[in-house]
This record gives sequence, structure tokens and C-alpha cells, in this order.
Amino acid sequence: MFAFFESRIRPTARAGRAPPPHLLAFYRHYVRQSRGLYAALFATGMIVALVDTAIPVCIGKLVGLMQAPDRGAAFAAATPMLIGMGLLVVIGRPLSQLFDSLVRNNAVTGFVTNMIRWQSHWHVVRQGWPFFQNDYAGRIANRVMQTPNAVRESVVSSIRAVWYIGVYGISALVLMASADWRLAIPTVLWFTGYVFFLRYFVPRMRTLSKTSSEMRSLVMGRIVDSYTNILTVKLFSRARDEDSYVREVIDDHTRTGKGGAATMRTSASAA
Repeated sequence: MFAFFESRIRPTARAGRAPPPHLLAFYRHYVRQSRGLYAALFATGMIVALVDTAIPVCIGKLVGLMQAPDRGAAFAAATPMLIGMGLLVVIGRPLSQLFDSLVRNNAVTGFVTNMIRWQSHWHVVRQGWPFFQNDYAGRIANRVMQTPNAVRESVVSSIRAVWYIGVYGISALVLMASADWRLAIPTVLWFTGYVFFLRYFVPRMRTLSKTSSEMRSLVMGRIVDSYTNILTVKLFSRARDEDSYVREVIDDHTRTGKGGAATMRTSASAA
């Protein structure tokens, strides 16, 4: 079973072409190459969300049976439903989570990430000599290594968010409205607040993430630059100068992280 999911993609099978510069086209370029896996992840995410949504409904049915005047007759009449609930909880939920985990962890996380990483390296290493002269080797390598993680994680998180927000939110809205339309008002208010929350914080977090990524790449670049030129450092440089060279950028990165952490705390408290 594991081998089946782990053999869906050969990360180094092809080099492809240079990715387009625009964000959405950049995503399409890489997602299209593994669209079957993302479609499978979309399907398993839907099943997991539907099963998790059905659990509270099952609990409600059980509570209703427990409140029946004749519990024995009520449970006897509901035997097929109880068997279905048991199969859903004991077999359906574990299987759905198993297949979702296999697609996400065994196929997408490792193999799709390395496919993007290989193609990024293939494209970068064919740049001209001035390209490498005008930037730190560590900074370039950090981009090659970290960009695939960002692409994969954002797509996977978006798929899961679509299903969980959609399925849970719509299910809660329908169940509340079916009992009394006034009970659906808090859910509608939550949806409205969540939309405004995203509109306010996502652009700010995007800016902070970009700044933090730039600073992290710069830290990596200076550290790797020191190690790459270690002979020159040992022969002609002073330890305190090299320490200051790296300390400066780490302090800048720390200050960037403080701003991001403050925004994250604010967004978490607002949620």
C-alpha cells in the first residue's frame, strides 16, 4: 500500500521548463504536474470532512433514542441505523483518515516537494555566471529548498480549509436553521466576521511572511558565505568582524520575527 502511493511520482523524472513569474501561473505550473494527487487529496479531504460532520449527527440521534419513552422498542426499530453509525465510526472514519494521510504524507509531502525542488534547482543551476556572483550561494540554496515547501503546504492547506469551512459551516447552518431560523444567526455572524478577519489579516501576514522569508534567506546566505570562504576567513579576517557580520542579520531577522509574532497573537485572539 505504501509503495503504491510512494511510486506515483518520480521527482527527478523530468526537468520541465522555467516556471512563469506570476504567482497564479507559478502555482499552476507545479500543481498541473501532480494534479492527480491533488485531486485525490481533494476527494479524501471531502470524505474526511463529511464523516467528521456526521459524528455529531450520530450523537444527536443517540441522545434522541435515549429520550424515547420506550427505549427498547426505539433501539430495536433503529437497529439498521445504529449498525450504520457503528460502521461509520469504527471502519469508515479510520479508513478515510488513513487514505487521506497516505495521499498527503506518503505521496504529496515528500515526492511532490522534491519534484518542485529538483525542477527549481535545474532551472537555477542553468543561470549565467553573473546570477551567482550577484547573490549569496546560501540565499539562493535556501530559496530552492524552501519554495517547494511553501507551494505544497499552501495548496494542501487550501484544500483542507475549503472542505472543513464549507462542510462544517454549511452543515451547522442547515442544522441550526432546520430547528429555528434564529439559531442560524450566530453562524451567519461567524461567517461574516471570518471573512472580514481574512480580509484584514491575510494581506498583513503576507507582507510579514515575505519580509521574514527575505531575512531568513539573508541569514542563510551570510552563514553559508562564511563557511564557503572559510580559508579566506581564517587567514585574513578577525573573529569579531565575522561575528558582527552574522550577528547583524540575525538581529534583523529577530526583529522581523517579533513583528510577525505580534500579528499572529492579535489574529489568534481575534479568532
